[in-house]
This record gives sequence, structure tokens and C-alpha cells, in this order.
Amino acid sequence: MTRTTTADRTVVLALESATDVAGVALADATGTLASASSGVRRRHAETIVPAVDFVCRVANVELASIRAVAVDVGPGLFTGLRVGVASAKAFAFALGVPVVTATSLELLARAAADAVVVQEATVVSVVDARRGELFVQFFRPGPDGVEPVGDATRQTPEGLAAALRAVGEPAVVVGDGACRYEPVLRGIPGTTVAGAVLAHPPVAGLAALGVARADKGDVRDGASVVPWYLRDADTRINWERRARRPAPGEVTPEAVV
Repeated sequence: MTRTTTADRTVVLALESATDVAGVALADATGTLASASSGVRRRHAETIVPAVDFVCRVANVELASIRAVAVDVGPGLFTGLRVGVASAKAFAFALGVPVVTATSLELLARAAADAVVVQEATVVSVVDARRGELFVQFFRPGPDGVEPVGDATRQTPEGLAAALRAVGEPAVVVGDGACRYEPVLRGIPGTTVAGAVLAHPPVAGLAALGVARADKGDVRDGASVVPWYLRDADTRINWERRARRPAPGEVTPEAVV
């Protein structure tokens, strides 16, 4: 039977683009209405808008029926985050609806908490930050699924391995960063690397969280939403390195022939 929207139903459009997998989903209080994902790298800008049209047609939902837009603000891929946040702001402005935000690390932890394998273990969300770094945050099971243990940080794979050894209790590590550096994390007592099934923040999870937060009024004006990079963009880092004037007598790599 075809599902249709009603005026009193909270339908949320979710946009996920923090990692290599871009996704779009529609959800209401009954669950996911439709979703679509693409793993084509660096093509987020080309896939999100067509995917929105696709899920609306599959779910028989008109854009005018959407009551909020949910977006993953990061941390993650710089270009992906810019595309996702800009798209969310554009849809929110055009539809006159608010935005619900979530982080990639939170979404990964919530997905892990829904898995039977997690049970009472510490959940460690790890997003590949490139340049040999990781975006990391620790979570514990709580009344609302998961609760953060400390702030998100940038770490090296070796630094994460040392932190996991210091936990002293079972830990489940999820995210594409965990998959990439699984050889470094393998063998740490009590640590399980979840693998590909929990490598990317699930857009359906973002949509469900968007519905819950929209129903509670936990929303923001789209104009105030910005990506959460957790570090400077690579282009800025490179520019600052090139633009910095060397100190007197300093030998720079460019000066070495």
C-alpha cells in the first residue's frame, strides 16, 4: 500500500555526506519511508539532489510535506560536509522549515548501540581525517542510547591504540577510520573493530534522530548551521605553510636544493 503524508505528521528529510558514502532518507514516527545511498567518492554534489527526488517519489512524499531537514555536520570530509550543510540550508530555506543537526561520531555510536554485539561496551567512533589522523570520540550506553565520554579529539592511529589499551574494559570501535587502521588496532585486549557494517554514519539513523529531535523542538534555524571540521581545511593548511615567512637563518624545505 502506498504511504502518503498528512498535515499533522512530522516528515524529516535527512542528508548524510560526512564520509565517502552519501545518503538521503525520509522518515516519520513510523520509521524510514525511503532511503538512497551512493559510495561514489567525491560525487556528493552530483548525487544528493537527484537522491532527494528519488526518495520523495518512492515514498510518495511531496517536498511541501517535509517538516524539518536533518544533516550530519561532521567531522568528516571537508567537501562532503560543505555539500551536505549547504544542501540542508538550501532545502530548509526553500521549504521554510528548521534544521536538525547531528555529528558523524554520534551517529556512528548510536548505530553501534543498536547492534547486539555492543551490549555494555564502550563505543569508540573513529572517522578517517586523512593526513594520518583520526577524529575520535568515546561513548557509553545511556538512557538515550549513547552518551559521550569527553569531547571529540584528533588522534593518530597509534595514539588511539594507546587510549584503547588504557580503557581497561571491552570497547567496540566503529567508523571508516577504524576500518582503515584495523591492523594498528587489531590485537588490543578487549577491543573489537566492527568492520564495514558500521563504517559510515547511517542516513536512516540520522533521519530517525531527526524525527525525534524535531518532535521535541530540538531544531535550529538553517542560517545558523555550519560544518564542524575539527581542524583547518587542507587547502588552508597548505596555504599557511606556503605563506609563512621563514625566521632569519631558518632553512626551509623549498630552500634545500
